[in-house]
Amino acid sequence: MNQEHDYRSLFDNAVEGMYRTTPDGRYLAANLALARIYGYASVEEMMAGLTDIARLLYVDPGDRDRFRASLHGRNQVRNFVARVRRKDGSIIWISENARAELNRDGTVRWYEGFVEDVTDQVRAEERLRLAATVFDTAAEAIMVLDDQFRVTAVNPAYSAITGFAPEEVVGALPAFLQAGDPDPETPRVLLTTVQRAIDNAGRWTGEQWNRRKSGVRYAEHLSVVSIPGERGQSGRYLVVFSDVTQRVLDEERIRYQASYDQLTGLPNRALFMDLLTQTLSQAERGGEMVGLMFVDLDGFKLVNDSMGHDAGDQMLQEVAARLKRCVRASDTVARLGGDEFTVLMPNLGDFRHAPAVAERITERLQAPFLLNGKEAFVSASIGITTFPHDAGDAASLLKNADAAMYRAKEQGKQTFQFFTPEMNAEIEERLTLIHGLTKALERQEFTLFYQPKVRLADGGLSGVEALLRWRHPELGLIPSAKFIPIIEESGLISPISEWVLETACRQHKAWLEEGFDIRVSVNLSVRQLRQPGLAGTLAALLDRVGIAPSGLELEITETMLMKDTENALQTLAALDEMGIGLALDDFGTGYSSLAYLKRFPLQTIKIDRSFVADVASDPEDYEIVRTIISMGHSLRRRILAEGVETAEQLAVLRELRCDEVQGYLLSRPLPADALGRRLRERGLLPPGTLRAAAG
Repeated sequence: MNQEHDYRSLFDNAVEGMYRTTPDGRYLAANLALARIYGYASVEEMMAGLTDIARLLYVDPGDRDRFRASLHGRNQVRNFVARVRRKDGSIIWISENARAELNRDGTVRWYEGFVEDVTDQVRAEERLRLAATVFDTAAEAIMVLDDQFRVTAVNPAYSAITGFAPEEVVGALPAFLQAGDPDPETPRVLLTTVQRAIDNAGRWTGEQWNRRKSGVRYAEHLSVVSIPGERGQSGRYLVVFSDVTQRVLDEERIRYQASYDQLTGLPNRALFMDLLTQTLSQAERGGEMVGLMFVDLDGFKLVNDSMGHDAGDQMLQEVAARLKRCVRASDTVARLGGDEFTVLMPNLGDFRHAPAVAERITERLQAPFLLNGKEAFVSASIGITTFPHDAGDAASLLKNADAAMYRAKEQGKQTFQFFTPEMNAEIEERLTLIHGLTKALERQEFTLFYQPKVRLADGGLSGVEALLRWRHPELGLIPSAKFIPIIEESGLISPISEWVLETACRQHKAWLEEGFDIRVSVNLSVRQLRQPGLAGTLAALLDRVGIAPSGLELEITETMLMKDTENALQTLAALDEMGIGLALDDFGTGYSSLAYLKRFPLQTIKIDRSFVADVASDPEDYEIVRTIISMGHSLRRRILAEGVETAEQLAVLRELRCDEVQGYLLSRPLPADALGRRLRERGLLPPGTLRAAAG
């Protein structure tokens, strides 16, 4: 009796549904768990409601027939899955394990079995099957990554897009984390970005260029999401990406068409104004000068009308190509429309650099254009303006350049004009000097002036510095500060420097013949210092003129020494061994390290005039001069102060034990004959006669 009670308790309280039915589908017994699976409050209610199981319970009545057929064949069925209706009409999935109890004659007495609600399991399996189908058939590439972002699986679309087979990528970082960037930090930085985005927003999306296995570049749009683990933590990651190369190329083409001139490929007006605005902002922060040219073609309308628009288009394309060859890599050439072009020159440095570009442009555009087998000609009128001198914004600067261009047309075309009249005047003068310099040496327009150097100890003359002057046939005597920079920028520096050296040596010879042993100092150019065999060239010159090396002193700037130290050291050592005097000019304006300069065989150091100017009134300049003199003496160098113009300066320099002085207080630079007369009048400035001399 107790055993029957135990069985009954097990039947009633089982978690699984349990039943016994007749062969025709009526319940003989069932437990509460089964009733609840089917949505009934009690077994009695279920038995009353499900009088025909095949018709009322199974969604597909045929499932009941297949269930019975399985039982008849083996007298049992395992894991039979079917859809059934609950009391409320909702459909669930059940799994049955059942057996048939047979009579002695082999007929079925009843069915009994267990029922389990497997709806969640079936749906999960369905989702997995669906996911597998999507994974295998999706047009987008799919990657599954582990918690270390290593690839664990890829779908067929991945291989179709990238060309890589699964075995070639599984176990490695995905390509989008190392998309060909040479910087080894890029994968780490990008990985951090991806993880941060997933943590904050649940996903990361991005676009970038990558390469297929074949090496061909393609654009990809990526999305990365986290696949939560069993406890909610990020266990794996799903990456989906698609090939968006065509879309990206289409967008780039649209952007290009909106920003670039279709005919010439140059930036159009819209892009140019953006670039100009950005350039001005950067220049304002950096304190830089920006140049802007407005280039208008003279005679283009005639070519376009007479030879046809095709020829006109061909000319504009060639003009664009020529303009690009005239400018620096950092400059921008743009086409505003028609036959109007602009040239943007960031970090110009000095407005006087712009005319060199303008001249190249006018020269290049003068050359004939071959259009459809015929020659055609145009020229250019160019307006030039600068930031920040002429305007402070992009629109105003362009307006000024346009106005300057029209001024160039008024001047006869095929020329350029600055927006500012003062700049035009300076540039015109500069061009006059450039053109005149090419013939100045041939026409014997150069001359040397000489400025005395005086010893402070006894007032005696220690030498003179030869200074180049140019007697221009129209402008008169031109000081060296105006034309020396032009000579240095041109190819004229070598022949003119050679002329200066030989003329100075011959003047020393002439003074010797008059009884004056006056050493002449000459400023050496960078090109001369770098000239191979300079010592041999000078030895030949001295021998040809017939003077001793001690009659010549060469002055070199700090910058020249620092640019090519080893070569300069070898060259100066050879000159020193010959007996030629060596002086360091403009000390204090460059590297200014006496400890460094002790390597060079220099006998004299010349303090730059910028420190001498306020040595009597500025404590800082006084201390600088005192330090230079003290350190120079400690290195056994003679110290000469340039630019002495007042008695107060002279008194301070004498107090600081400066060795020599040079400046207007003693004498202005004079022609050789005038200086010779003065030296004769003063008996070579004997001790005690040091005083200011009229220039």
